[in-house]
Amino acid sequence: MADHQIVCALSGVLATEDDYADTDDYTGDDADLPEGWVKLVVTTRRSNPAWEAVQEVKEITAMNLLGQVPEDARADVEAAVMLQIEAQFAALEARPEYARTLLDSQTLYIAPSERVNGLSEEITSLCETLGLDAGFLLPEDEDGDEGEDGDNADQTDAGEAAAG
Repeated sequence: MADHQIVCALSGVLATEDDYADTDDYTGDDADLPEGWVKLVVTTRRSNPAWEAVQEVKEITAMNLLGQVPEDARADVEAAVMLQIEAQFAALEARPEYARTLLDSQTLYIAPSERVNGLSEEITSLCETLGLDAGFLLPEDEDGDEGEDGDNADQTDAGEAAAG
């Protein structure tokens, strides 16, 4: 069984012992994902406030140092001052906590649609909102069509007619 309890983000249903019954031989990063369950990982990149603070300090330091240089000589020393400031902060900026951006991820799970009444409709609605093909997240029914709405029925029938 997984080290953590998997909960469906849409229905609140928990993965059961039966869901994990055949997962012992699963390998890889998603070895704890029961068959039929969907794992969604949402990742967001945002600016790092710590990096921005360092940039502000560098700018203030440059203004202070260049403010001490007579105006007619600033152009001659500006590149050297900026190089010195970059060198002073290089080690700090190289630390992971001062990366320019941060990545935040959240993992959500969706139970198999047949586990909860109305879940396939919720999955379809979510997919429509996100612009995903709901057939990717819904199981094939007995006729070989994906999902419950029969969107692929025409394509399947046309394919069979062309082959026959």
